[in-house]
Amino acid sequence: MNDQDYVKLQPSLMGFRYVGTVPAEARPLLTRAYEDLKRGMGSRWDEQIAAREICWMNVWQEDDEGDSMELGDKALAAELHAWCLKAAEAYAEKGAIMDGYGFVVNPVGSNPQVWHVDYTTDAAAIWIPLTQFTDRNATQFITLPDTTPEDALEKVASNVDDVDVAALARSVDHFQVQQIVAKPMSVLYMGRGTIHRGISNSGDDNRISFYVSLHFIRDYSVYPYYADERSEKAVVQFND
Repeated sequence: MNDQDYVKLQPSLMGFRYVGTVPAEARPLLTRAYEDLKRGMGSRWDEQIAAREICWMNVWQEDDEGDSMELGDKALAAELHAWCLKAAEAYAEKGAIMDGYGFVVNPVGSNPQVWHVDYTTDAAAIWIPLTQFTDRNATQFITLPDTTPEDALEKVASNVDDVDVAALARSVDHFQVQQIVAKPMSVLYMGRGTIHRGISNSGDDNRISFYVSLHFIRDYSVYPYYADERSEKAVVQFND
């Protein structure tokens, strides 16, 4: 496919689907990476949780702009990177390009996010719960009918950081708001252009998940919309 073919939002590709479980032999790798990261952050981990904001703790990012963390164990980091590349190939759509991975924390008592699409219209992700995804802490997402008008999709694409869901509802006969509930070490694929948000965590435990972020456009000079940072407010800067 040409890069321009990935720009257009396609309702049929939106949403989450369960694609399997992390193999037993790989599970310790993810938990060790989480423990290494938490240990390396020290008191900053507690400060981030106390802020009660959903936050991304990026271990690696393709753009190398400095907003990613480094695992203290370099052998572990290399093993994790290799596994993420294999996971992207195994669980994502054909042609997906890995552009980052790390952990997302939804602390108890957090504020809900605005409805958004990550980065750009071609953004997708693999999500792996390290703790239980429940109805009180897990991600909500919207699926649209195939009959969604082009102008409504265009409006979403032009401002992916803050999707006007009320306007979207006026543009279609219906859409579905759904939520992911899943066991730890499930593998969930969020399709390209999925409108989603993290909800307020009203449960008893912080929700921890691992993610692998993906894209499909190789040359963004063809991308017609403004593309900036993640819509999430809190991306932890580890190497300040």
